[in-house]
Amino acid sequence: MQEALMPELETRCGNSECGAVVEQPWERRRKEYCSKPCTRRARELREQERCKDLVSKECRGCGEEKPIGEYRYPWTPHCKACMKERRRKQYEQQGGKDYVYAQLLASRYGMTMADYRERVAVQGGRCAICGDEPESGRLHVDHNHTTGAVRELLCRPCNHALGNAQDDPARLRAMIAYLERHS
Repeated sequence: MQEALMPELETRCGNSECGAVVEQPWERRRKEYCSKPCTRRARELREQERCKDLVSKECRGCGEEKPIGEYRYPWTPHCKACMKERRRKQYEQQGGKDYVYAQLLASRYGMTMADYRERVAVQGGRCAICGDEPESGRLHVDHNHTTGAVRELLCRPCNHALGNAQDDPARLRAMIAYLERHS
């Protein structure tokens, strides 16, 4: 008897494109969607339906009445130009290029920007191999590709030379012998 009632008790995902069975938690609130992407997509579909006949609207950023083509999506409150300006301001408030580079250092090498600046100061702002200052930009973080351990900071040409030699000392010695033979 219970088996016959089960299909009626199953809740289907509220996203019209999905329809999967939604696992209900033991909490008081019932879930309407099977996942967060389905929740977002269902909201997007509702907004599309609501905005399908919209021709123009007022931007919350600049206050101008603009055609829908000036918006990334019809339901967004800001026009493309205002969104671009908001993103630029947010980028600058977060620190710009330094913020992005700090994120890269943390994810790839487990370093902070302070660690990087300290290493630059210890090396005097020069490459650990050739001793040159970088022509433009920053010194590159050199690391062991098998262990992931950070070694030192290098200029772009030296870093690429090591990478192209696959960190193999025998290959580098062979390259030196080749250059000496042909100089």
